[in-house]
Parts: sequence; structure tokens; C-alpha cells
Amino acid sequence: MYGKKWQDENNKAMIIALIIIVTLLYFVLPFIYKTYYLSQLNNHSQLIDTSAGIIEYRLKGDKGPVVLFVHGSPGGHDQTMIHSENFRVLTLSRPGYLRTPLSAGKTPLEQAKALKALLDALRIEHVIIIGASGGGPASMEFAAAYPDSTLGLIALEAVSFSADFSGEDNGLINLSDRALLFSLLLIKVFGDAVAATKMLPNKINQEKVLSSPKNIKTLKDLMWSVWPLSLRRDGFSNDYEQFKQLSLPLSSIKIPTIVIHGDEDINVDLDQAVFTKNNILNAKLHIIKGADHYMSATHSEEIEIIIKDFIKEVTL
Repeated sequence: MYGKKWQDENNKAMIIALIIIVTLLYFVLPFIYKTYYLSQLNNHSQLIDTSAGIIEYRLKGDKGPVVLFVHGSPGGHDQTMIHSENFRVLTLSRPGYLRTPLSAGKTPLEQAKALKALLDALRIEHVIIIGASGGGPASMEFAAAYPDSTLGLIALEAVSFSADFSGEDNGLINLSDRALLFSLLLIKVFGDAVAATKMLPNKINQEKVLSSPKNIKTLKDLMWSVWPLSLRRDGFSNDYEQFKQLSLPLSSIKIPTIVIHGDEDINVDLDQAVFTKNNILNAKLHIIKGADHYMSATHSEEIEIIIKDFIKEVTL
């Protein structure tokens, strides 16, 4: 009789302990991790008051020309695909991402004006601008509107004409921070191979990533640059609304331009790159064979050579 009572009490204690553990794992730990992650993220960026409003940015490097990297959808100042000791890299959180409010600019043209406002506030006269993926429209508007401030334009797997991308990313855009965090942490726990398999459909590209510590770090950094999604969702949602109604002034762009795109990109079709090349005067198209939308993690050396040669050419 006493043994059964003791057993019942023990079972209740175990259930309570299990509830506490599950609660900690599901609610408390994600909150703590998010607080820590954001503190680290914010420590690497600055806020500046511009004529377009508050803009969050990060400037790395202390010599050479400034390369303005305009991130994709989703992203933020923590998303970049270029690193070099020969030039400074300026990244920002586009409107609606992280600490830059959406009021700083909804349309690609408004975002181009926000980019110019950032440069003015930082007293930077000229940049080479890279528009990556969903950052393409704003960078192209900038190149058209501010040719005197633009030494060159690099369209990197960039969106350039109207398309509805919302369907393919519908699952991501509606994910909670908690669900996405658990997915990222599981990938982290189970190793690099899981990250490569999940993100890259081509087995050859999976092997390329896994063969290089630099490449696997690039891939993981890209994966984490979408979290926490709650602080990027306004910009993400706005981007896809804007992409449905694009009418970019490509023919007005007269500055040196190169277009870099993978021929296996299923996120932003190669047709976008061809359209960009055909509508910008003297633009040059570099098709990266076997590369998909994560080509910065699989074909980094090839892409870096193209970009460095272009920067050298336009800054001589």
C-alpha cells in the first residue's frame, strides 16, 4: 500500500519535472537565446539618423573603395557575400529588416533614396554597389538615379523584373522564431552534412561546401541571416509585394555593370539575369556553371575573382 503510494508520488514528480523541462526548452531557452543573439547582432551594427530616417548599417575595413552590399530577401546588415582586405564593405538592414523601420522606404526607388541618404550621412561619395537577390531592384534604382555616386553595379543572382516569389517562400515567411530556431539548431547539432543536404540540391555542390571550412561557414552564415524572422518579416513581406509590380529603369543605367548568376538557380531564374544584361547598356553577363542560389558558398573563388577584377577596373 505504501509502495503504491510512493510510486504514484514518484510518477507525479516525474511528470512535473518533464513539464518543467519541456517548458524550459520550448519557451524559456529560445527567449534567452534570442536575447543573447540580438545583443551580439546589435553590437556589430550602428544606427544613424538620415534624411530617410533611422538606418542600421555596418562598415568593415579601413582602406580602399567602398562596396555597398544590398542584401536579399530576407536578410539584414549581417548578410554579405564578399570579404576583402582591398576594399571597405558597407552593409545595411534594408527598410523593414532588423532595426531599420519600413518607413525608411517601401518601393525600390524609395530604398535607393534611403541608400543615398545613408551615404550622405556617412560622407561617402562613391560606391561600387552589389545588389544580391532581392536587393537587386533597390541597387538598380540607385545606379539609375545616382550615377555620379556609383562607380559600378554588380547584379548578383538579382531580381530585375516582375515575378511572384511569395508561393515558394510561403512556408518560411510564416514560420515562428521558435520553429526556425529549432530547425537551425538541429542542423547545427547534426553537423555540416545536414546543412549542405538541406540547402543544396546538387550533390556536387554539397561536396564543394563540405570540402572547405570557408564555404561551410558562408553557407551557415547565410542560413542564420534570416533569423530572427519576426524582426525581418516586415521587409520580407514588403519585398514580395514590390516584386509583383517591378518596372525598373534599366535602360537609364549607364555605369559599368556586370551580372553574375548561376545556371542552376531555382530561386531567381537565370532569365532575370539575361533580362538585366539585355536592358543595361554594355552590361556583361557571367554565368556560373553548376551554381544555384547559394553559389557564394559553392563557387566563391570564381565569383570573388570576377568581383575583384571588376572593382579594380572601375576604380583605376
